[in-house]
Amino acid sequence: MKQLHFLFIIFCFGCGFPSELESKDEVRIQKPIDDWYQLNDSSPWRKNYNFQLFSLRDTLWTFHPDSNWYSVDDGQHWTASTLPNVINNHAFLDYVVFKNHMYGLGYFNGNIERYSFRPTIFRTSNMRTWEMVAEQSNLPSRFFYHPFVFQDKLWIIGGEDQQQQYADIWNSDDGIHWVKQKDQVNFGKRSGSQIVQLNDKLFLLNNDVWSSVDGINWVKEADEIVQEEQIFGYAAVVYDHQIWLLGCNRNGQFSSQVLVSSDGKNWKGMNAPWSPRGGIAAVVHHNKIFMTGGKYGGTPEHTEFVYSNDLWVFGKKEREK
Repeated sequence: MKQLHFLFIIFCFGCGFPSELESKDEVRIQKPIDDWYQLNDSSPWRKNYNFQLFSLRDTLWTFHPDSNWYSVDDGQHWTASTLPNVINNHAFLDYVVFKNHMYGLGYFNGNIERYSFRPTIFRTSNMRTWEMVAEQSNLPSRFFYHPFVFQDKLWIIGGEDQQQQYADIWNSDDGIHWVKQKDQVNFGKRSGSQIVQLNDKLFLLNNDVWSSVDGINWVKEADEIVQEEQIFGYAAVVYDHQIWLLGCNRNGQFSSQVLVSSDGKNWKGMNAPWSPRGGIAAVVHHNKIFMTGGKYGGTPEHTEFVYSNDLWVFGKKEREK
């Protein structure tokens, strides 16, 4: 009886599991790898630059000057939203996700030479209609800054107006009442800074890099991101415990190379398959980087600007080696 039981175990083991060769083949075919791949070559929004992508409540959003769009299947299909653009000129002001709401900070109409600004504050929780929470606020009257969330508050660093750039820091508990936390910060006057959080530390990125653990006091990490090159016009995201810079203008030339760093000091380049461009929109959603938009040109070789609306993803995808 014991012998029959032993034979039955051997038989079941042999039938119930794949052979060593089959297991290796399965791993070879299904092993996920990180890489760029294109979801589409033409998205439903108009080709443009300096707009935004968001990940909110399991949904991917495109906030575009013309219209807002959303996708519930990771960018495969997009639906036009009824939610309008309340900040108006998207190249000068940003939307920001705060306390599970989308906030529109301020209203900008015109261009850098002639414009009007209103410190209105809008927010939405249903992503269908806006609520005006403040017709008049003490939101600093400026533009070219990127608001961010840190320690459960909204923050603004620097920016500019018609007269000057700023070297100050503001934050707010509610997006309506703003308090200046520091003036004449040691990194000097800043405009267009990208700020990301990595490992409980903030990183402020222009051509150089500064870091802070409290948002108030800052330490320089690097004089230059790329040695002997001036870079600007990029979008910064945090993915796979690293800072990623996408869509750089480098010494007056746009590049498709992505810059990556785990500490803000040491940077490496990664070639991307999409065309050179700056002013792109990017976000991390479902553990993947999504990238769209941007422009290329304005140089002696390419005097006319070329705008984009293709959609690219960096992340794991099932494919053969």
